[in-house]
Amino acid sequence: MNILMPTIFHPYTGGITYHVDNVIKHLTDISPYNFHILNYNFQGELKKLPPNTWVHKVKYIKGIRGPTYVFMGYSIGKKLIEKYNIEIIHSHYAFPQGFLGALLSEKYKIPHVLTLHGSDVLLLSKHPVGKILFNYALKHCDRIICVSKYLKEQLPREYQDKSEVIYNGVDFSIFYDEGIDEDYGLFVGSFVPQKGLYTLIEAVKDIDFKFKFIGDGPLFREIREYIERKGIKNIQLLGRKDQREVAKYIRRCSFLVLPSTSEGLGMTLLEAMASGKCVIGSNVGGIPELIRDNYNGFLFEANNVEMLREKIEILVNDRELRKKMGRNGREFSRRFSWEGVAKRLDTIYKELKEDRLI
Repeated sequence: MNILMPTIFHPYTGGITYHVDNVIKHLTDISPYNFHILNYNFQGELKKLPPNTWVHKVKYIKGIRGPTYVFMGYSIGKKLIEKYNIEIIHSHYAFPQGFLGALLSEKYKIPHVLTLHGSDVLLLSKHPVGKILFNYALKHCDRIICVSKYLKEQLPREYQDKSEVIYNGVDFSIFYDEGIDEDYGLFVGSFVPQKGLYTLIEAVKDIDFKFKFIGDGPLFREIREYIERKGIKNIQLLGRKDQREVAKYIRRCSFLVLPSTSEGLGMTLLEAMASGKCVIGSNVGGIPELIRDNYNGFLFEANNVEMLREKIEILVNDRELRKKMGRNGREFSRRFSWEGVAKRLDTIYKELKEDRLI
């Protein structure tokens, strides 16, 4: 079966890229799929791709990346559909990818699957213009996949019947319990406002314990300058790391903190649990679906510096509690597998293909 995927992908990093990479790898283990990816343009060539995968570069104009991706991607997408007999379009993120998928689906009457990953539901759909684009993508798709129950609950009622929850999986080959605790707290994520990084900085700046932040983004320079200006010595900014490097830091940390003010699910929490680590997360979005308070970690009120500091200090001062919650988290994480995600997608694809033939 030939699948067209409008999505962000390698060499770009992030949760969606990681999700798509794992989905493709496990789907090709089930059936002889071919994937054609409509990715933002990038320099050079990719060194390694999953099996039966081709990446097609879509040029865009900086500053208006979304609209120009749709315009250029529509032209490329039409050629791919006609040349490779595309049978399913599976878009990741509502705009611009889902919008583009909806346009192509409408033109060629090809079944369209849309996976919503978080900020498209929580932020884009609340914007005056973004709401129009978001709703168009939802209207012109056959199945909607949400990565958490919380995201599904946020959808307009008229789209609930064609939506379902499929949680992300965990790559247990790199996220596993190494039995090492090197006495540092860890944050992994984008340096964007909704990750709540300033709340975390204020919570830990006076704690006698090391903290490492992995990630990059619009706020990176501002946060680096803030830490230097305030003379905060216990926070180390490590910048962007690839997935295997991230996994190594997670396997060796004491605990992981995700202080978001908005979050679709929180994949790093699952990865930390799979690595035998306890976690702390804000009580927002899909995070409470992963953290069972006082079992595999702690929940705290978003933006509450004092409450976050209190939870962190408990773990800093109690290594045995860290181990106990880490063991609980490892057990909890076993229900999340990419094999399970791929099996469900395989069923959806085949159902849509059969419906089209009837």
